[in-house]
Order: sequence, then structure tokens, then C-alpha cells
Amino acid sequence: MALLGRLVHSDNAGVPQISGSFSAMATSVILSVCPAPPLAAGHLQKALERVREVFSETEASCSRFLQSTDLSKLNQSPSDWHSVAQLCFSAISEAYDAYKLTEGLFDPRILRDLTSLGYVNSWTAGLPDSRSIPSGRTRQALNDWQPGFESDGKVRIGEFPIDLGGIGKGLALRWSAKAIESETPNFLIEAGGDCICSGSGPTGTGWNIGVQNPFQPEGDPLMVLRLSDIAVCTSSTAVRSWWQHGVLRHHIIDPRTGEPGGNGLTAVTVIAKDPALAEIWSKSLFLVGEESIKEFSEFRGVAAAWITDRGEILRNSLADPYIIWNSH
Repeated sequence: MALLGRLVHSDNAGVPQISGSFSAMATSVILSVCPAPPLAAGHLQKALERVREVFSETEASCSRFLQSTDLSKLNQSPSDWHSVAQLCFSAISEAYDAYKLTEGLFDPRILRDLTSLGYVNSWTAGLPDSRSIPSGRTRQALNDWQPGFESDGKVRIGEFPIDLGGIGKGLALRWSAKAIESETPNFLIEAGGDCICSGSGPTGTGWNIGVQNPFQPEGDPLMVLRLSDIAVCTSSTAVRSWWQHGVLRHHIIDPRTGEPGGNGLTAVTVIAKDPALAEIWSKSLFLVGEESIKEFSEFRGVAAAWITDRGEILRNSLADPYIIWNSH
């Protein structure tokens, strides 16, 4: 069974399962496949290298933490036109589509908000700087985002620098799954809370995915999903949270205020056909907050489950078909 945030092995009877892993994009990436004999570990290694290559290329083009990336160069002068690699161009285009789809709930122009809260370096480099600025800062609402795209690979992102961390991992999952699906159709790729599940899994009926308890990340899951040919993502404050001048902060920024959002929520899990779409909606629904998330997610046709800051486990009707076990 895969657990959103880490991988554990279940006692599921069925097709033998083998796994391999590597680190990229500040998380552990795990590829599990269910090989039909005589499929050997060498086939897993070949598929793993393809996945690693996609994640490495995505990080090398779209990370805000590496000064050499196309994104970092764009962010140095966001109002200018820049020629960028296809991966970066596609990621920014996808981010703009997500901005329009969510009516601005997903907005990558929150980089300055993150850095002002101390989240300057990669999480692997340590906790954000809690001494960065006093809490209680304010900023004006952002104007409509209107990036520019040209057919020759040039892009202009506008007035503000952007952070693609809210979509980059989901795109890396999509692109890496595409790279291996023709030769390895029965697989699970997990990247720190985001998963894409292909084929029937080790049970023959899908992959079992556990939803992590944000209050006890190393404990038993709160819910188990069974998924096939679909993706799932959880946005949570369980890991990327820190104190700043006595105020608890986290990385899911509401672009309307520039502050951490998600009133009443600790985690949101979304099930969708595409991992980037699941990641976009998990963050956007988190920002909707506890009071409106059920009505809003059902209205937008998004299968979702969420955990409140009081530990309640809730879901909408669209998530019910995927749930095979619930701790409550």
C-alpha cells in the first residue's frame, strides 16, 4: 500500500510488486511496478531511470531554488521576454491554464510572499528563516495575471516573479508516467504526497493508497483509497510549517492576501485523472477553507476528502467510490 507522503508495503495477495526510489524536487520519488514473470529488476531499473530523467529535467528547468534554471532567470526580470526550454514554457502555460480554471485560487505569483515569510531556500536546506520580517505584514491584492507566450518559445511572466512548486511536481509525474506507460503499464509513481496510479496494481483491482494523518505522519493512515488509472494528491501543513515571530506559518499561500490560507483545514486530498490537476485542486480547495470546501468541490466536480484542524475526516460524495476504508 502506498501512503501519501511515504511508501509502506501491504499484505495484499496478487501480482508480485517491486520498487525503486531516488530523491528529486526536495522529496523522495518512488516507482513501484507489478511485473509479469519473467520481468526482472532490470526492467524496473530502466523505467526508474526514465522517471529520474524527467524529474531531473523538470527540476533543472523549473525550480526556483537553483539559480541556473530558466525559471530563476525569468524571475530576475519578469517583465521582459525570455527564451526558455520547452519544459519551462509548458509549465508556465499549464500554470496559467490552472489560474484561469480555478479563477485565481491557483496563482504562482506568490513567490515574494513565500520569501517574505522566510521560505527562501529548498526545504532540504533546513527550516525557513523565522527572523525574516515581523508578522502582521500586508500587501495589496494582485492584478489579473496576463503572461505572454510566443510560438518561438519566448515567455513573459509579468510584474511579479513566480513559483512553480505548486504544479511542477504534478507535471513531472504526468510526464514521467507518459515516458514509461507503453512498456510498463502497471505502475505507481509517488512523489511526496502526489501519486499517479496506472493499471490494476498488486491486488488486480487497483493500487491501495493510504491518506496520511497530518497529526501523526508516521502513524497509520486515516483513510485508504483504491485507485486505477488515476492520480491523487494531498496538500497538507504536516511537513512544511514553521514558526515566525510566534506565528505558525505554512507554504500554502492564499494569493488574495499573501498569507498562509486554509481556515479550519490541515489537509486536503484530491483524486483526478491528471496529477497536475489533482495538485492544483488540492491547493485551491485548501484555500477555500473548511466552511465552503464541500459545496465548492462538488460544484466544480472535484473528488475530495479533507481533515480539519480538529482532526475530523470529511469528504464529498464524489470521493466515496474510491474509499475502501475509513478510520471513522
